[in-house]
Amino acid sequence: MEPESPQRHRGQEEHIRRQLMLKQMLLRQGLTSEARERLGRVRAANPDLVEQAENLCIQLIQQGRQVDDATMKVILDRLTPKRDIRITRR
Repeated sequence: MEPESPQRHRGQEEHIRRQLMLKQMLLRQGLTSEARERLGRVRAANPDLVEQAENLCIQLIQQGRQVDDATMKVILDRLTPKRDIRITRR
């Protein structure tokens, strides 16, 4: 394999930066302020979950839907792993 040239590396960085800007723009336009706030709070607690939620939101936005707080709750609920809690008494 030949080493990457500095120009190619910069080109890849530019592509990644553009994709991130496009993603942020779509989320700003397609999320209500309440949904953005909820996503921000979740980001502090669980960044991995936010990445998945953002991707689902982008799919909905590209379909022409607005993502409100109720929709965001449903998305986050579906992405959150469920725990089976059992209490046994002795």
